[in-house]
Amino acid sequence: MQSSLSQVKLKTYNLAYSNPCNLSSRTQLKHVVFERHDRETLSPQAKNLFNSRTIFESDSEQEWLLENVHSTMISIKINDDSYEINSNYVLSDSQRFILVLHGFDKTESWTTWTKMIQPLSQRCSYSVIFVDLPGFGRSSGRDLNQASWKRNGPEIIIAILSSFHMENPVNILATCVDPILGGSATTVRTINRYPAWFRDRNLIFTNSVIGDFGESKVGDFEKNLTQFIIHIIVHWFPDEDHTHHCVAYKRWNKLRQSGFRHVQLIDFDPVKQTAQLVCPEVRVLDIGRCSFKHKAIVYQLSEEYIQQIINTLSAGNGS
Repeated sequence: MQSSLSQVKLKTYNLAYSNPCNLSSRTQLKHVVFERHDRETLSPQAKNLFNSRTIFESDSEQEWLLENVHSTMISIKINDDSYEINSNYVLSDSQRFILVLHGFDKTESWTTWTKMIQPLSQRCSYSVIFVDLPGFGRSSGRDLNQASWKRNGPEIIIAILSSFHMENPVNILATCVDPILGGSATTVRTINRYPAWFRDRNLIFTNSVIGDFGESKVGDFEKNLTQFIIHIIVHWFPDEDHTHHCVAYKRWNKLRQSGFRHVQLIDFDPVKQTAQLVCPEVRVLDIGRCSFKHKAIVYQLSEEYIQQIINTLSAGNGS
């Protein structure tokens, strides 16, 4: 999965679009093309994970996941840079989508938020998309430098969304671990380039540590949130890597203190409310990379926190 993809030629040239309400709208970068390759069966990695009694103790949850989740690989080419994005998804009859993005740590992959798949789909009728971001899980891109991924991050996100032929804006549930390239940080930069994708939606970030908001000038981000009626809820779990002194927290907190209504910062008490606990590691062959190549990490989410996420997403005006 780490071989060079710079010479990849896609069989079809599906162009990513910058506005889900206008499928002919083009991206800021001229050449953003994709091709989705759906598997006929669930990937071996997903199947092995869902069969784990360590993670899924309920027969009904196991059976539902095995029956309803599908696997795909999305080929994306952005000028001379190419990516293969591993994805698992559940489609509902509604046009409500949520994209779930992991953080940037060696333990992270699409599996981290697995316990949210069934609740989001069954309770809210969401179509749910889980992806391995470039360089993680079974996606390519580890051989590309961070500057390339950071530069192309917004285009990769909307190419993923375009590959599902969405015609409505999307909700986001994202995590940050790395202050430059986490799922939340990448979403922030995507909002600055393609805000129409998130019009009138609620987005949930957990520990959104981002130093560079990707704005042309400071304040453009807030203008986009206001113009496109985008609401961001930041769940902050403080620890040694996510202090109240980091750049992102200071900005979120300043917006909270100013009464800016498009950002809500929620401080979690580390004594009473822990950050995402993880279930015991599960051995799944070739699900990750490096020292975690055969280890699946899944957040251990309380029912209270799952319902809090659902209530927040459902409160969006356009949901």
